[in-house]
Amino acid sequence: MKTQTVDFQKIFLSAPSLFLILSTDFTILDLNDSYEKATMKKREEMIGRNLFEVFPDNPDDKLADGVSNLSRSLHAVLKEKKRHVMAVQRYDVQGPDGIFEERYWSPINIPILNAENEMDCIVHRVEDVTEFMTLKSEKSKSENITLDLQKKVDEMEVEIIKRSREIQKLNFELEQKVKERTETLLKREALLAEQNRKLKEQNKELEQFTYITSHDLQEPLRSLVSFTELLEKEFAGTLDGNGNLYIDFISQSSRRMQTLVKGLLDYSRIGRKKELVEVDCNQIVNEVLLDITITVTESKAKITVGNLPQLKGYSTELRQLFQNLISNAVKFRKKEVLPEIQIFAQEQDNDWLFSIQDNAIGIEEKDMHKLFVIFKRLHDRDEYEGTGIGLAHCKKIVELHGGTIWADSKWGEGSTFNFTIPKLKEL
Repeated sequence: MKTQTVDFQKIFLSAPSLFLILSTDFTILDLNDSYEKATMKKREEMIGRNLFEVFPDNPDDKLADGVSNLSRSLHAVLKEKKRHVMAVQRYDVQGPDGIFEERYWSPINIPILNAENEMDCIVHRVEDVTEFMTLKSEKSKSENITLDLQKKVDEMEVEIIKRSREIQKLNFELEQKVKERTETLLKREALLAEQNRKLKEQNKELEQFTYITSHDLQEPLRSLVSFTELLEKEFAGTLDGNGNLYIDFISQSSRRMQTLVKGLLDYSRIGRKKELVEVDCNQIVNEVLLDITITVTESKAKITVGNLPQLKGYSTELRQLFQNLISNAVKFRKKEVLPEIQIFAQEQDNDWLFSIQDNAIGIEEKDMHKLFVIFKRLHDRDEYEGTGIGLAHCKKIVELHGGTIWADSKWGEGSTFNFTIPKLKEL
């Protein structure tokens, strides 16, 4: 016998009864087509909004109590974790023209619990019994109701009972499907949490390895540099041309290696002692400019600083971030053009966007992907000195604060380095 796959989503959307799925704070998560049609509102007008924001009481009805009654029922479901069947409610619905139409509903609120017996969501199922209630009201007001009308009322009562049974069956199937999906999601979350834990442990081990390795390399490098200097002093003038050249080569290479190891050690130290403090970025930039006064003066650089914010961050790392970016803007200047650098910040919804703009040599498109990779140099040492670790420092510092960093550049026209720092975010 061939097994057919049941599309519960399709059943849910096309169910004749009215279904609404709510979060535990009564935000509308989903609804079916019948609900959309009955309430005269578009799906996109309801999804993601609070139930009572979408469906307020009729302000013209001083006795309206639909919101309060439904709110009590939903809170009871949250507290007791049991379904709650409400009495028939008058709860008017606002049409597209803004006018409220009189409506009556027969609601049931059903909790959906996960494997830990915690609330995942609430299924709000209703039947629109407005026509039935209207007919019933007319019947009570008039003793001359016709037999045809009475028959119609009876037929509607039978139909309501029949449809209620169908909905109960469908609701059970939906509850089972929601439970299965919830269990799957919980397993995925547990797997992701475990993977995240392992990744953090690996990153910590890698940082410790980098720190220990670079720290231990410093001593032999110091010895190499010292003995090379002794060789230069003791045998200066006694060696032939190649001998002096070899010693000079060893000296330059060992010093360059020393600089690289120091850069690696500095990189591994970023964020090791985390302490969030209130930081004035104006003060930090002023201190950086004082530190590089000689470089700025020699290059005749014009540096303009806008009004920068105060924020919570790691003071030492932020200072290093600004110093690296400003120093690069000066260092990679064009020979024939005086450097002009602008530093400014822009407030956004959740963070501050900082920009450091220059008129320097710029970056070729083919090199953009290497910008923030450690020890990736874009220029020969003969042109511009450095280790190729400065921008890797910048990336690590920005990410330590929970932000992102990127560059906009065109070769020969300068660059703008942008980075974001979240507002007062506890990390």
